[in-house]
Amino acid sequence: MKSKIIEFENFNIKTADKVFSPREDVEIFPKAIKDIIKNKNHIIELGTGTGAISISIAKSFNNVEILATDINPSALEIATLNAKLNDVSHLIKFKKSNWFKDIKNKKFDFILSNPPYLSKYNSFHYKDLSDPNSSLYSQENGLYDIYKIIKSGIKYLNDNSYMVIEHSHNQTLYLKDFAKAHGLQFIKSEKDNFGFNRVSVFSNRV
Repeated sequence: MKSKIIEFENFNIKTADKVFSPREDVEIFPKAIKDIIKNKNHIIELGTGTGAISISIAKSFNNVEILATDINPSALEIATLNAKLNDVSHLIKFKKSNWFKDIKNKKFDFILSNPPYLSKYNSFHYKDLSDPNSSLYSQENGLYDIYKIIKSGIKYLNDNSYMVIEHSHNQTLYLKDFAKAHGLQFIKSEKDNFGFNRVSVFSNRV
């Protein structure tokens, strides 16, 4: 696989030509959970790509056990390599799965994901992106995969736990309404480097 190095504040990763390349604000995820992290945390990341999100979490918190999944074998290969390069492979396990399809009888304190959320109707805006289309575009104006993760993910949450999902800023209200309709409460949205809502946190806490 062709690769290049992307440098973040706390770590570096290698990319691959058939894998989604993370953006510079990937460290928004540790920021989003820093005030709600628990004493011991079982975390699943759906669609790990290069492993950047899971690695950023593992580099920020040492009280985590992470299961990072992806349907793309090339992604799992490069993510496993990146975890080793960053000395966090003892905190992250990798598994092939299409969202929750191959996750059986497990529950988590955090479900994290940066799923595809762009609409193909607006694909002309993203013509310069070289990432695989499957990592960028989703049906229902970009909401299909996020809705699927929220709806399916509820039964994979421990009590008083959280979903942390990246999305487009103009999807925030749709996600709030959808999550509420499925028994989750909106906690907050974390803004990206441009000041737009980018990651939203939902919880089943009572």
